[in-house]
Amino acid sequence: MIKKLISITLITLVHLWPISGSTQKTKSQLTVNGDGWRLVRSVQLGDSGKYIHMVLINLERDTDKSVYGAAINKICSSETDFCRIRFWNEERYIPQSTSFTDGQFKTLRAEYTFNRAGSVQEIRYACTVLPDKGQCFSN
Repeated sequence: MIKKLISITLITLVHLWPISGSTQKTKSQLTVNGDGWRLVRSVQLGDSGKYIHMVLINLERDTDKSVYGAAINKICSSETDFCRIRFWNEERYIPQSTSFTDGQFKTLRAEYTFNRAGSVQEIRYACTVLPDKGQCFSN
C-alpha cells in the first residue's frame, strides 16, 4: 500500500514538474497600442501578480516624450498600486523575461516605475533620448 502511494506521488510530481527552467509568466493580453507605440509583452515578477510591460516605440518617435506618456497613461490607468514599463525602439532587443543582457540594456530607451508602497513614480530616459543628466541614464 505504501509503495503504491509513493509511486502515485512520484508520478504526479513528474507530471507537475515544469518543462523549462523559466518560472516567469507572461500576461495574456489583447493588442494594446497607440500612436507611436505597441505593447509587446507583459512579464510577471515571480508570483506577485505584478508585471513589467515591454513596449516598442516607433524608431522615428523615440525622442518624443508624449509617446511615452501616452503609453504610460493607457497601460497603467488600471494599475492602482504598481506599474512598470520598459521601452525599446527595436523589437529584436525586447527581452522575454524581466532580466536583460548588456546588449538589450544598451538599447533600452526609457523605464517608468510606479510603486505606491514605496512612494515611487518616475520615468527615466536613456541620455540619447533626453540628454538631461538629472533625468537620464547612460547605457
